[in-house]
Amino acid sequence: MPPGRALHVHGAGRVLIVGTWAHAVPAARELADGNAVTILSADGPGDRIDDPVEASVRVVVGRPERVAGHVGAWIVTLRDSDEQLEADAVLDLTRGPPPLQAHELRRGYVRCDPRSPRALQVGLQAVAECRGDLEYPLFVDVRSEYCAHSRSQILGCTRCLDLCPPGAIAPAGDHVALDPLVCAGCGLCVGACPTGALRYDLPAEDASLRRLRAALRAWHEHSGHAPILLLHGDEFGADLIEAAREQAGHDLSCLLPLSLGVVSQAGAELMTMALAWGASHVVCLSNPARPDTLRPIDDQMAVVNAITEALGFGARAVHSATADPDALLALLQSLESGTDWPAAEFLALGERRAGALQAVRHLHAHAKVAADPIILPKGAAFGAVEVDPDACTLCLACVGACPTGALQDDPDTPRLGFQEDACVQCGVCRATCPEDAITLQPRLRPGLGPGAGRTLHEEQPFACVSCGKPFGVRRSIERTLERLAGHPMLAMDARLEQRVKMCADCRVIDQFREPLATGEKARPRVRTTDDYRSGSGEKPGGKGFGGGRK
Repeated sequence: MPPGRALHVHGAGRVLIVGTWAHAVPAARELADGNAVTILSADGPGDRIDDPVEASVRVVVGRPERVAGHVGAWIVTLRDSDEQLEADAVLDLTRGPPPLQAHELRRGYVRCDPRSPRALQVGLQAVAECRGDLEYPLFVDVRSEYCAHSRSQILGCTRCLDLCPPGAIAPAGDHVALDPLVCAGCGLCVGACPTGALRYDLPAEDASLRRLRAALRAWHEHSGHAPILLLHGDEFGADLIEAAREQAGHDLSCLLPLSLGVVSQAGAELMTMALAWGASHVVCLSNPARPDTLRPIDDQMAVVNAITEALGFGARAVHSATADPDALLALLQSLESGTDWPAAEFLALGERRAGALQAVRHLHAHAKVAADPIILPKGAAFGAVEVDPDACTLCLACVGACPTGALQDDPDTPRLGFQEDACVQCGVCRATCPEDAITLQPRLRPGLGPGAGRTLHEEQPFACVSCGKPFGVRRSIERTLERLAGHPMLAMDARLEQRVKMCADCRVIDQFREPLATGEKARPRVRTTDDYRSGSGEKPGGKGFGGGRK
């Protein structure tokens, strides 16, 4: 696997301890050597400080209102005050609600129970490690040009914003931005991102896909049955698998374990590719310390199971398991190895979404039930756009708003085209449409070839009554004339109705051809060189062409 990237951060030893005076002072004694310690306490030290360590510690009386920043650059704002304290690391010994979202994932912010000696020792060690030159790994690579967050201040996809536990992702115009020093590398945003704007980089996504394909190909070359693929994270998966093997009393010969760094990054696309490459089942081993990751993984698995069920391969091709050896063993023993389709040979090239569509087409080609379309659960990142022809005016605002190019116009005729495999169901088109003519349908059409398009709505163009050039939409022009019927302006000048039926060029020409009935004076005729040569012209500010000084 390729090496990961990292940011360099320097911790100068500024430590802020938050808690009661009785709990904060012992911790300050442990950290005083080589660190600049500040105690933020609501009760304070009282009138006398006899301990020299206590005398060297800065004391601030107050309570924290807000904590922001990252390791090496924390800013703590005090309650009922504009004062701010800066620190490289924060040791929180309070017992109330934490002032920081997903604090357990934020390096440099350590929260522990001061009544537990073991927990306090672990916390002190974590704070001590925030001093000096640090390397913070870059977990996620962001490509903003792929993002479908919004267009023209109209909100679209918010999947990553809704899932990020530490709040490392924030809107930045039409796309999202990620603070790499806040990101904890949980991978939830990567698994949910429909466009590939967010890619896991530790290890790199393309390397993980190549490794997955190589492992499944090697298995099929040396085994007579398809494996059960167990995806797990680096932090606990190997120990749990070994415990399950000991419980079984023999090797689990059907099991192929593979680490992804964090299993949350898997997503529906990777699971679908794993099935197409020859896995009979995919089991995702969730982190027991992170229960908030279970629902997003279950949502991704629901998409894959809907695909396999629609194709006749069963409703439970992918599964989740927790860190319980007995439960994991029972699940593995209940699954049957072997597949009803041959292993696919396509390479993991390009975007993960494109690989998932190849995988679905492969499964569809060997399906027991040739379902087309495959209806997917709400929130899936694959689907179609449907247009109400009675409401659509072909203004094509949706085409300009679509971030993936799934909606397309035609320069030669009023037509709205659609490329289904490019649609990520972000909803920007639906929110942009002024006529509320668009609905979204989560689904897959495996029978469509790559890049295949279709027409959602088409109208006859209207021919200009002056030059005959097609322009606009016939129904829109007719609807405009119906709404203008009886308008006072049409009664004043009948030519206004004709101008509605003209193209933009002819409308301007007609407007300045004759004065309006409203009393507007006609513009003077433009004088040309021929006028001056004929003697009918007049020099600016002088006499006729023939007059003046010789």
